[in-house]
Amino acid sequence: MLAGRWPRGRILKDDVIGDIAVQAPTTMERLATLRSLPRGFERSKWGESILDAVKRGLERDLKSLPKLERAKPVLNGQATVELLKVLLRMTSERHGVSAKVIATVDDLDRIAADDAADVPALSGWRRELFGEKALALKHGRLMLAIEKNRVVAVEREGK
Repeated sequence: MLAGRWPRGRILKDDVIGDIAVQAPTTMERLATLRSLPRGFERSKWGESILDAVKRGLERDLKSLPKLERAKPVLNGQATVELLKVLLRMTSERHGVSAKVIATVDDLDRIAADDAADVPALSGWRRELFGEKALALKHGRLMLAIEKNRVVAVEREGK
């Protein structure tokens, strides 16, 4: 574990690394403009090392970089995720279990894109509590309605 070997404050946080990756500063002046870095950091030996690393990264042949597989965008994907969020909230309230324990937003995104997504919400007790209903909603076998000011799940006949 890298963090245990270095004093606190010597390891850059993820948001700082992300900032460096997005901005790709190649000069001390550009590095100094990053708000996520402490003032004067650019003049440290670490600042110079970061600039060297950024320059090496920018010089790499793009064809030598690994290809990232991107999930195909789901038709109405965001709307599907929003409906899954409503179902999740309803399930969470009904069973007295925190929604985050049942499924994360990332889980919902993955379920919207893939019925066989490898997420906790589609296995074990979470699948029984939420996952099966989420898939039924996604495929039109379950509908959401409002009855007496409460969201309810209604099984759809003929599907």
